[in-house]
Amino acid sequence: MDTIISLLTPPGKAAIATLAIRGPGAWDITRQLFRPLKGTLPDVPTPGRFWFGRLGTTTCDEVILAAKVDGVEVHCHGGVQVVRMIENLYVERGARIVAWQEFTDPLLEMLVHAPTARTAAILLDQWQGAWEGIDASTLNADQVSRLVKLVPLGRHLIEPWKIAIAGAPNVGKSSLMNALAGFTRSIVSPIPGTTRDVVTLSVAIDGWPVELIDTAGLRPEATGIERQGIQRAMEAIEQADLRLWLLDGSVTPIFPDDAKGWTFVINKIDLHACWDWQIASTARRVSAQTGEGIPELCELISRTLVPSPPGPGEAVPCLPARVDWLTKK
Repeated sequence: MDTIISLLTPPGKAAIATLAIRGPGAWDITRQLFRPLKGTLPDVPTPGRFWFGRLGTTTCDEVILAAKVDGVEVHCHGGVQVVRMIENLYVERGARIVAWQEFTDPLLEMLVHAPTARTAAILLDQWQGAWEGIDASTLNADQVSRLVKLVPLGRHLIEPWKIAIAGAPNVGKSSLMNALAGFTRSIVSPIPGTTRDVVTLSVAIDGWPVELIDTAGLRPEATGIERQGIQRAMEAIEQADLRLWLLDGSVTPIFPDDAKGWTFVINKIDLHACWDWQIASTARRVSAQTGEGIPELCELISRTLVPSPPGPGEAVPCLPARVDWLTKK
């Protein structure tokens, strides 16, 4: 096992930088370089102890040295040259510089990138040992089934779920996106073909990270740039985790060629009904203009994406090795 050193704080000019050292030579090298302000360093460090002193040889920096369970941390001044000096001192004595991603626990790296408080809480549970009680040899069928059901969630604790909003021109796709986001992201116009490209927006719905995809209105007679936009819309729809087909409740409805795989939403319920909405009896009814039905639609989206959320401390398969093991069961 190598002795490694890694900069855990962002590089650049800062007040403080943190360097972590791990491996068989971490403490021995540190004892060679560090002189505490008072007393001497012990032969074997006690995790949790820290010392103030100077680290270096000819050139030194005043630092705080902290003993950790798996190594030591050096908290020094954050200038680029100071950090480089300390790294070089350790490298000269056999250590190897690694990126912080290689140094840290992969769960901790995921936690750093968690986009919402809800997914961060789940990842924190995993990092604190939620998976430690999982023993492949003792899991029963129900436990395996539960873990398998949580695999999609594990894959989206960092990467957002993709939700495509599709439909004919002028049914209110852009208005619905704006309503779900709570602010104006897409241009709204009564002119068909206004949305000519895929417009995306990252939001949180019930604490789950979601990327809303506003697509061009689908109509066969489109040409030129609008046609290119429709082609991109079709590609986005194919890649989406959830597909919403929007129907205009105030004009004759246009349904997709293939009704399978769609969640239907009737928009403009604040206007006079032009057709029997019971034809799409399972469709959610909303008004993107007034906001009516939007909370219920968000609830539906949340239940569809995560039908049974994990409880506090429950194991969720989010690392590739764990997902691969479960999907092969």
